[in-house]
Amino acid sequence: MDTNRAAVPIYRALRERGHEVWVVGNRPDETLAKLASNYKRLDYSDIKALAAFVDKHSFDYLIPGCTDLSYRACAEINRGRYPNIDPLSTTETINNKSAFRELAGNVGLPIPRSLTLAQITEVEAVIVKPVDSFSGRGISVVYDATPDKLIEAQTEAAKASGSDETVIEEFIEGQLYSHSAYLHAGKIVADFIVREDCTINPFTVDTSRVADDFPDQSLTSIRDDIGRFAAAMSLTEGLIHTQFIYRNDDYWIIEATRRCPGDIYALLIELATGYPYATNYAASFLGEAPQAYDKDRLQSLITRHTVTSKHGSSLWGYQFTEPVDIRLFVPLATSGDYIEPSPYGRAGVFFFGSSSSKEQHRLYQSILEAKLYTLD
Repeated sequence: MDTNRAAVPIYRALRERGHEVWVVGNRPDETLAKLASNYKRLDYSDIKALAAFVDKHSFDYLIPGCTDLSYRACAEINRGRYPNIDPLSTTETINNKSAFRELAGNVGLPIPRSLTLAQITEVEAVIVKPVDSFSGRGISVVYDATPDKLIEAQTEAAKASGSDETVIEEFIEGQLYSHSAYLHAGKIVADFIVREDCTINPFTVDTSRVADDFPDQSLTSIRDDIGRFAAAMSLTEGLIHTQFIYRNDDYWIIEATRRCPGDIYALLIELATGYPYATNYAASFLGEAPQAYDKDRLQSLITRHTVTSKHGSSLWGYQFTEPVDIRLFVPLATSGDYIEPSPYGRAGVFFFGSSSSKEQHRLYQSILEAKLYTLD
């Protein structure tokens, strides 16, 4: 249920296992719509039409893609027919930032403090978000907040929200990470910590690497928290992917999802660790248990980087300032195309290899400082 480039590894994993795979989405120009043998142009937000299509073909399995809307659509039409797709109420609780924070707070997870207008003077800065947006859309940080500033920020956030609802939280400065975990019988059997950075848009991840240097004690605490959250939501099988802010051995969970992350996150894990992330994501929806993973060392040092533009740019090509080891490049635009400003436009996704941790650190810093390449 997705035609985005991020769903290609899932599609390939299913095909490699011998399945006949149909792909559904409303954009025939997207990567998987063009690659798939069986593509149906259908807006999966049209639940009635989607349900009729699924009923007509009597598919054996239903696989959510890499968007919240995709997972929600699957949950809405499922009616208990397909394995390990959460009930709609569970999906709405996890994907709605306000509902998620309420549940996380009740479970005792560390989360940023939600604030009322009367409490904004208690903190240095606040972050205002739509309750149901994605890719950093509609988010803003307000320092020395006043009611007038917040009204302006809320108005902008509401424009990116399908429900016109927003949330105000204390802004926590620190390093962004994600924790991607596979559950079986309610227990984590494989998980990965990824460092994530936003070089162009402060709320859209474009650079990341598997963080094999993350502190063990903090990882143990995160696993305990995710286990409690999974138990509270009756989540027993499949993926649970969270993002959190980390600072001085403390962390704050900011969001969670049950669908596969975007921007080909699956291949970052697969290239770095050897763990078949996409295969195991699909396995849950086939009624199978995910593979366990407990290796201590990475298979390869891989840096994922999504090429975007701050103000918009016409693409000529990629001119690197130093030699690089490109393990994979997925082009999303061709020479002469205009790249919309982030988060709306992407030119391509690079997966760079490094021969040592020192070399990867240097490469990573070069990307963060926007010194590795130019587009024109």
